[in-house]
Amino acid sequence: MKRQLALLEFALGSLRRRRGRSVALVAALAAVTGLYASGVFVVDALRAEVASTVEAAPSLTVQRLVAGRPSLIDEGALSSLASDPAVRSVRGRVWGFFYASAIEANIVVVGGLASSSEDAAPAVVGHGLSQRLALHDGDRLALGSPDGPVRVQIADVRPGVTALHDTDVLETTPEAARRLLGVPAGQVVDVAVELSREEEASVVAERAIELVPGARVIERSAMVRAYDLTFDGRGGLLNALLIPCLAALLLLGWERFTGLGPEERKEIAVLKSCGWHTSDVLTCRIYESLVIALGGALLGLLGAYAYVFVLDAPGLASVLLGWSSLHGGLHLAPQIDAASILSLLALVVLPFVAIGVVPAWRAAASGRTS
Repeated sequence: MKRQLALLEFALGSLRRRRGRSVALVAALAAVTGLYASGVFVVDALRAEVASTVEAAPSLTVQRLVAGRPSLIDEGALSSLASDPAVRSVRGRVWGFFYASAIEANIVVVGGLASSSEDAAPAVVGHGLSQRLALHDGDRLALGSPDGPVRVQIADVRPGVTALHDTDVLETTPEAARRLLGVPAGQVVDVAVELSREEEASVVAERAIELVPGARVIERSAMVRAYDLTFDGRGGLLNALLIPCLAALLLLGWERFTGLGPEERKEIAVLKSCGWHTSDVLTCRIYESLVIALGGALLGLLGAYAYVFVLDAPGLASVLLGWSSLHGGLHLAPQIDAASILSLLALVVLPFVAIGVVPAWRAAASGRTS
């Protein structure tokens, strides 16, 4: 152990003597690792957010299509499905996008609260939306609609189920939601079908299409697959675009390390003449490469963490989600996969250590001192 500590101390001294090169290599590795890690962190966080959102979705969502586009559907069109033993509930939903001119952005209005006889309909918002609109419990506001102003009163400000829900969802009564969105009475945006036996999803979907010809039935399991494919594809494309950066760095490192300077060759020769074995020289070079590679990788990971989870990944999150510029800010919660981090470290650290050890082994084994 003492021998290894002494070799490590010598390796650190060598790095200090070549401080400029060491700092440049650490900075380059940190930049490449940070780029890769940012993509991994954003994809993992968005995947977790979407998974939580999809879990809260109904087993089946039935939409009526007109000219290939979603249209309103009669509220009782699928009421007969409730008698199916595989169906737990059938519920028409009123929801949609409402443009809030105060923040110049769309918010999602959901008619999910119990009806009220008060002059102002109760509303619930998440912390993210309350901050954007400067709302607090008990505040009242008037929202414009085709039928005139709709008055709502904030009944509660609470965290959303997910960050996606917290940042742009306003939940109110079905009557207020209808007025805000222009949905006539007796019609709904879609019908949510909850199943008691998920394996019957395809059978119930066929019955729904029979009741509403031309309807589109979206299964929750299909949504999970679609989102997985989307994030896998976009995340893979992003990483593929970064491969040239890693390749350029490794080629630069290979060119630098294979061309050991006279000072480094002389140092190796002196060590060999002092009784050092080839294994000792290689151990020192491994320690040098590990310190540089791990230092750069850890700095890159910390930078990526701050960029994604402190700064909310400006630019990158919107590219992966495909949202318009009108969408509100999204505060991503840390969701880090240890396997992804280990794979990333292996991708960066192992090749860098290898390109540093090979030339040192050649010089130590041949004993050249030129």
